[in-house]
Amino acid sequence: LGAEPDVIRERHPGVLAITGPQAYESVMAAVHEAAPPVHDPFLDLVPEQGVKLTPRHYAYLKISEGCSNRCSFCIIPALRGDLVSRPIGDVLREAEKLVKAGVKEILVISQDTSAYGLDMKYAESPWQDRQVRTRFLDLARELGEMGVWVRMHYVYPYPHVDEVIPLMAEGKILPYLDIPFQ
Repeated sequence: LGAEPDVIRERHPGVLAITGPQAYESVMAAVHEAAPPVHDPFLDLVPEQGVKLTPRHYAYLKISEGCSNRCSFCIIPALRGDLVSRPIGDVLREAEKLVKAGVKEILVISQDTSAYGLDMKYAESPWQDRQVRTRFLDLARELGEMGVWVRMHYVYPYPHVDEVIPLMAEGKILPYLDIPFQ
């Protein structure tokens, strides 16, 4: 039945999420979306709403850490390690909290934004009663629906980056790409 999510949802409409057996992050995200964990100030050093160090109108949204490329001129993989993407559901929940807190511009950052999700093989993650792929284009599309400015930083010119141009033309994300040239 795990390969037939429509059958499962039809028979059990109250199911929180349908995932694979190793999808720990997706399972925990679905559980926490249904029943958010209680904040424990003795265990959780960062307050539930997070710590914001920028002016009220904008915020940085970190989507991944590290880089899996081994460019001869770059020290990032040695310092930060290989690419580790955050599940898209977690990223979108953080963005949603920022928007609710009054942020008007989200600056998407990582060491290699265009590679987002590659390390996870574009795994799906629950977001607003559906599954969304952890992928650069899907992230841009979902952030573009939040009604704030979205600015993509550190985007390398991979071929799939062209797919966000229609989102820029529609005004969903800002017509701005911070592209590092080496």
